[in-house]
Amino acid sequence: MIRCPIIRVSSVFILLCGLSFAQVYDVKLEKIVNYNNWGVAWDTICVVKNDLINIAMLPKVGGRIMQYDLGNHPSIYIHPESKGQVPADGNTVIGGFRTLPSPQSDFTWPSPPKLDCKPYTCVVRSTNSDSAVIYMESQIEDSNDEKYKTHKGLQFKRLITVYKASTRVRVEMTMLNKGTSSMKHGIWDITQTNCSNNGPVDTKNFWVYFQRNPSSKLGGGKGYVQYMHEGKDDSQWRPDAAPGGIMGVQYMHKTGKIGADCSAGWICFVDQLDGYAYIKTFTYEKGKEYPDSGASVQVYTYDNMPVVEVEVLGPLTTLNPGDSVKMVENWYATRASGPVLAVNNAGLITKRLEAQQTADTMTVNGTYGLFYPGIVRSVYVDLQGEEVLVTDSVTVTPLDSLKFTGKYQVPAGAKILRLEAFDNSGKSLGILDTVEIPNPVDIKGRFQNRSKTIAERVTLIPGKGFLAGNVHSSGEFSVSIFDLKGKFLLKQYGNSLSGGSFRIPVDMSGSLLVRVEGSGWTESSIVNIVK
Repeated sequence: MIRCPIIRVSSVFILLCGLSFAQVYDVKLEKIVNYNNWGVAWDTICVVKNDLINIAMLPKVGGRIMQYDLGNHPSIYIHPESKGQVPADGNTVIGGFRTLPSPQSDFTWPSPPKLDCKPYTCVVRSTNSDSAVIYMESQIEDSNDEKYKTHKGLQFKRLITVYKASTRVRVEMTMLNKGTSSMKHGIWDITQTNCSNNGPVDTKNFWVYFQRNPSSKLGGGKGYVQYMHEGKDDSQWRPDAAPGGIMGVQYMHKTGKIGADCSAGWICFVDQLDGYAYIKTFTYEKGKEYPDSGASVQVYTYDNMPVVEVEVLGPLTTLNPGDSVKMVENWYATRASGPVLAVNNAGLITKRLEAQQTADTMTVNGTYGLFYPGIVRSVYVDLQGEEVLVTDSVTVTPLDSLKFTGKYQVPAGAKILRLEAFDNSGKSLGILDTVEIPNPVDIKGRFQNRSKTIAERVTLIPGKGFLAGNVHSSGEFSVSIFDLKGKFLLKQYGNSLSGGSFRIPVDMSGSLLVRVEGSGWTESSIVNIVK
């Protein structure tokens, strides 16, 4: 098969150069006292922005993250009466993101004070236009209170990284045993999400989604367990909120809590009315012991304030003195109204790509939220994943959902249509979604049994109005060009005496099938010609 690296790289480069990205999305870091009128008692707030997201860290109170906004839309709850207050213990709800040691059964509230609500040190490790890295460290828990005896000697550290032109925030959490005894704990993080944007009486538009583990034994095989000591009402749980085992929690201002052994590695909070989503992704460690009946995610709902806690838990680990354990998760934000069906590196899916075909014409549609500004391009591939045709590209941003629709003529040889995402520098983010072509169009005529040899004999260089190339093999050869239905268009001969090079004028644009034949070998590929 002819390899055409120039084609693939330049196609992305040309598409991106043709786009106008007015914003540069540089990372900016500031340290601000009385940020957003939060009060001087909270001292210096570390604020990082990049034209997409704002994130604000509060070292004074447990090193909490108190803001993660997409544009002007907040995902994290701040209790209005606790704003600017320094709590005496963990019983005071102030909001934000925090880290605790699991399992919860090891202590009764309030939580270990040095880990949860006492000051953390905060150091900017690095900052430039591409990223910012902030390090925070708790005090060592040294309470002599009997209820904290299994936590004495614990310490938390965090590395928070914010990136240019991305909604991604990398949150690396480390738990250390600085004590004198072995202890068994896991890392448990909690985000108190904001359910007050639509007014205090909204009981239908705030949701949490995750995918139930298909192999789960929790709840008798339901894939989740309800913690009855946190409330017995089960009207908020929606185990079949969407196809594919998607679990939904519809917040109805009732008290309750569930846990699940989610192995898909994502959990998502959605403000359905305004159309915003906050996502946490993590790595599920199969075979490890997880706390609280085996939960890797938990959702807790309040009846007396507009808050849903979105929680991720790591496995339990025995920590000897001097040991540590780490958990990493990534946050993303985008525009989406749910239900969330899947999450990947490029974005989330709320309506999977569907295809309807009449003859050789196919209509497709799907709905997505993207995590990065850039482009999404439509690519037809064969069963081996080789590109058959790149049709079009659309500009995307996390600040708008993508409702993808298109009507295409199905190219011969294509079996799958996939949506590929790229950031605004041209870096591939991966495949957003795929769909099988209902009725593939076979390649007609001489190309029906074209060679699949992988010898690197030919280099193709498409240009504006021409196709050039080099044959790296001795003897005579021919270059034949066909349209995607197999119709013969033209043919040119060459030989190694002329250096094996060729240049063929092509008075058309689009994707063409090219076959190069030599003595005892044939190689074929598809190229895109610009007229």
